[in-house]
Amino acid sequence: MKTSNIFVTPVIALALTSLASLLTACSSGDSSSSSVVVSGGVPIAYAKRANTISTNPTNGAPTAPGGDLMLREVSSASAPEHNLTAQFTQGQGDVTSLDVSYDGTKIVFAMRCPTSNSSTIGGVPACTGRFNIWEYDMSTGGLTGGTFRRITNSTASDDVEPTYLPGGAGFVFTSNRQTESFANQALGNSYFALDEYERERVFNLHTMANDGTNIKQISFNQSHDRSPTVRPNGVIMFSRWDHVAGRNHFKVFTVNPDGTNMFVLYGPHSDGTSFLHPRDMDPAGPHAGYLATDLMPLDRTQEGGALMFVNALNYSDENSPINPSVPANGGQVQATAQSLNYDTGFSQYGRVTTPYPLWDGTDRVLVSYTPCEVMNAGVEVSCATLSAAQVADLSNPNRLVAQINADPLQMTVNASYAIYMFDPATQTLLNVASPPSGFMYTHPVAIMARTEPAVTTPTALDSTLAAQKMGVLDVRSVYDTDSLGRMGSAVLAAPDLLSGCTTEIALTPPSDPSDNRPLVADLIHMKDPANPDYRCAPAVFIRAVRAVAPPADTTGMRTAIGETEFEMTQILGYAPIQPDGSFKLTVPADTPIALSVIDSQGRAFQTHTNWIQVRPGELRTCDGCHSPRRGAAINSGATADSVPAAWLPAMQSAHQSGETMAETLYRLNSTANQLAPDPATTDQWAASSAQARPTLALSYTGVTSPPSNGIINYPDHIQPIWSANRVTGSVNTTCTNCHNASDTILNLLSTTGGSGRETSYDQLMIGVPLLNAAGQPQTMVDEGVLVIQRADALVNTAADEGVALGLARSSRLMEIMAGQTLMTTAAAQAAHPTPTGLDHSTLLNAGEKRLIAEWMDTGGKYYNDPFNAQSGIIAVNGLNETTFEAQVYPIILSTCYVGCHQAIGSTATGLPALGTSFRNNRYVLTGDPDGDYQVTLTMITNTCTPANNYLLSKPSVIHPVGAVGGSVILPIGSANYNTISSWIYSGCP
Repeated sequence: MKTSNIFVTPVIALALTSLASLLTACSSGDSSSSSVVVSGGVPIAYAKRANTISTNPTNGAPTAPGGDLMLREVSSASAPEHNLTAQFTQGQGDVTSLDVSYDGTKIVFAMRCPTSNSSTIGGVPACTGRFNIWEYDMSTGGLTGGTFRRITNSTASDDVEPTYLPGGAGFVFTSNRQTESFANQALGNSYFALDEYERERVFNLHTMANDGTNIKQISFNQSHDRSPTVRPNGVIMFSRWDHVAGRNHFKVFTVNPDGTNMFVLYGPHSDGTSFLHPRDMDPAGPHAGYLATDLMPLDRTQEGGALMFVNALNYSDENSPINPSVPANGGQVQATAQSLNYDTGFSQYGRVTTPYPLWDGTDRVLVSYTPCEVMNAGVEVSCATLSAAQVADLSNPNRLVAQINADPLQMTVNASYAIYMFDPATQTLLNVASPPSGFMYTHPVAIMARTEPAVTTPTALDSTLAAQKMGVLDVRSVYDTDSLGRMGSAVLAAPDLLSGCTTEIALTPPSDPSDNRPLVADLIHMKDPANPDYRCAPAVFIRAVRAVAPPADTTGMRTAIGETEFEMTQILGYAPIQPDGSFKLTVPADTPIALSVIDSQGRAFQTHTNWIQVRPGELRTCDGCHSPRRGAAINSGATADSVPAAWLPAMQSAHQSGETMAETLYRLNSTANQLAPDPATTDQWAASSAQARPTLALSYTGVTSPPSNGIINYPDHIQPIWSANRVTGSVNTTCTNCHNASDTILNLLSTTGGSGRETSYDQLMIGVPLLNAAGQPQTMVDEGVLVIQRADALVNTAADEGVALGLARSSRLMEIMAGQTLMTTAAAQAAHPTPTGLDHSTLLNAGEKRLIAEWMDTGGKYYNDPFNAQSGIIAVNGLNETTFEAQVYPIILSTCYVGCHQAIGSTATGLPALGTSFRNNRYVLTGDPDGDYQVTLTMITNTCTPANNYLLSKPSVIHPVGAVGGSVILPIGSANYNTISSWIYSGCP
């Protein structure tokens, strides 16, 4: 169980005491909100929902019949409770995600009800079968006599999690309607995108006017953006699902209401996986600047975890203070005295979800809380009845699935969240509303006025670029990096030290007194041609990549992507990095983009494991490459204003105060930093040719089958390199002359292997089993299963928020082909020693090495084009979701969902091994039927031959692959096997 420091206010034991003993200034039974005494009880509203819903951060809009909007006249367990929406839902609907207007007179919420309901509103049917945004207005009629209006009326998409924008500007909400991105997906296609688990249509932030018109998409993430709220300064705060490769978590972001200046606020390197439902504490209270948020894993807790108080005022991460005067750690603490588990598994003291801080000077927080309960031999019992030994067993993360299944204690009790009032000062958790059996109460809100946030000033936009649907990324220096050294010594190797240089990156103490770093890049030296450091800087190019989102309702996606944690991408192009580390790019707007700094041979120093965006016409300025999010840029002030005498006179006179070198170039010629298909750079600064940095250009010259549009498909572009004729000494040969079926180490033939992909691909991407001294396979416990450990593969696809090295530079394949030792591990070098007898660094030309580096750096996918006719990805034809849910889904839930195939998030403390386990990011089940149907489609490639699909072929042998003492989950010919087989075959044309 994860633990945390105790909150700094006075602490006593967490108590479930009677509300009546504490509330001395409750309102009377009067339903008027004006009678509320905010120092005591307050009227509250909340969602009543079926407790069978699999609510998880990864599920954007899970639902089940039985939900309603509830109102309690005062926050007291004995106060009258009212079901406000039964007239519409008729027992068959669902309600979620409430918020209250700033004057306390209205409630906005999301509601879904079936089209078969007879209810109407304004003379038209009230129900569309989807979640829509609704509002309950109490400004006339009081708490229980208000009026309803439906603000959105989508029949094809889900709109959830609404909140009020200040100044009467309307609402911000999250929706899978993908208003802008649907028509602007990759490669000129229009389609609904799935998240990076290939499960659900992506939920992005949208805004709309008060009457539901003028709906605009303002975020363009590849996985969900959730839980929007408005901070006191008028900026929208939300939880973003950051999921690129091993980076897989929800952290807290902010964005302006127009979608500009999107940036992380807190937690990218903090412990814990999912910060969800963040809200500001009372801005006039003792913890102004703090956030109240729940912290939880990605899956299996019904969106429950620990209640965290986050000091976003003074920290950007739990151990990243804003300046040296702030303690080194303390960015987040558990609010409750007894620690709640914010990871998967057992939480002895229960779980919390959907906190709502009261802005009344008391620091109290409304929360949904469920106590810890387990099934003991089929009987539901409180965890307070468990012995210490039983608690230890349930808390053991290393138990095998077989041990868990055999235990009479099972963590299968549905979370029946009730509403509580939590007071951190007295550590009391007081029940104010308990649900009936089979239900849960979540998303509580206090019906009370609160200070309205400021209205933000709209961002100034470039009208010319906006008309072109373009924006600008302006980075002041890639060498302005954080403690992880994303463009510092942490990503450099011996070959990066050029001849005549004593260091790759000159260093100096920071000039900003609030800077916590002991040393930063000495840009004054690095921008001066008269200084040797000018020619030693390793960063040469910037590479821009855009996401290619997986289309909904298609089969075969996972086989096409291949043995990697990355999703499909397209290289947009390259631009030069100036000597001070700056660059300024014109890039497509409203597009998920990743950037990598590239060395002189076309290899990335780091992997960008999140998506950035610019709005049309936006100038997006960043200090550096994952630079600290507080304080001044190192390329500012005297550093930026330094004009070396060794510059060309024209550049000396052209430079303006405060400009980076890239900004000066861009102002002189706006095409100077346009993305180009090939990396190329020429020194435009040095007055002396002897002092100039070398001219560099990389092309696909000599490549047998080069890509034409930034899309690299292994069979089309990489395999031809292994099969191409080349001269070795005096012999005309190919790579496959040596590396073929007779080579027990590496077979590079294009023959089809057991995975359905070319043999060479799997040979490069999957490591061989590790053996012990006795020649027996080494094993480890992986997600409750004893599996065989594998050696590092030739191609590395592991990257996350903590380790984001460039993939080509950390792959043995590149080191062997380049004849350089770069950033691979000792284990990888031992598994793949440098070949003797033949210098492999002489075999490939520069264009081939560039292409292989691009393929590896972008994740080593098999295909990057979901519309390639040879990829095996096709639109669903004949596979029925209703039949799936009725016949196939129960089998999958009973055999695959329990124990395995979970959403595994990343934290600051570690990450599971990637690339070898089929369960990691390949078949993720969360218990939500819609998403589980979509991800099941990715396991199907050929409906006419059911046995050859992963959905049947994997569990019909020892499963998972490499399991020791494993079993056949789905025996061939069994009733369950035949049911799934018949469903697959029903889609055969």
